[in-house]
Amino acid sequence: MDHSTGGARQLASSAYLVAFTLICIPLFDASMSLVPFHLGTPQWRFGAVGLLSNALMIPAIGVLIAVTTAVTLGHERMQRVLTIASWIVAVMLIIGLGAFALDALQTRAAVQPAMQLSFRVASLTAAAKLLLGAITFVAFARGSRVIKRKLPPITAPQTPLLRRERVSVTHG
Repeated sequence: MDHSTGGARQLASSAYLVAFTLICIPLFDASMSLVPFHLGTPQWRFGAVGLLSNALMIPAIGVLIAVTTAVTLGHERMQRVLTIASWIVAVMLIIGLGAFALDALQTRAAVQPAMQLSFRVASLTAAAKLLLGAITFVAFARGSRVIKRKLPPITAPQTPLLRRERVSVTHG
């Protein structure tokens, strides 16, 4: 084991802890600012998805740290967990984007004419964040998957002590 890998292995638990913290705390904070939940109201869902889309970048950095650590150190179980979790998040973001678009259409009618431009900008910004988030998590899923490399067959080394050489003898 070389020194760089040994140092990285010593930091793995710290890296995973930082990743977990960066993922969970911003999502918890954002979701607590949405209490009380009004899932049946399109305006509330529109605002909630917009707020959660703002909180997406820091958890993405946490996932990046976790993926980098797992891939660098060959933690296959963690790579599998991150691959599955990243695909789930990517699908949820795409579904969230579709639901957000429908809620935006329903909410648009209630927006005052003077606020229509701000509403459109906010809608497009949140939609772009959701789409970029989905693309990012697909990249995480693809980057964290475990790849089994085919190694060339191992052949026994030829050492000078064991090698047979032909000796030609000339009779003269």
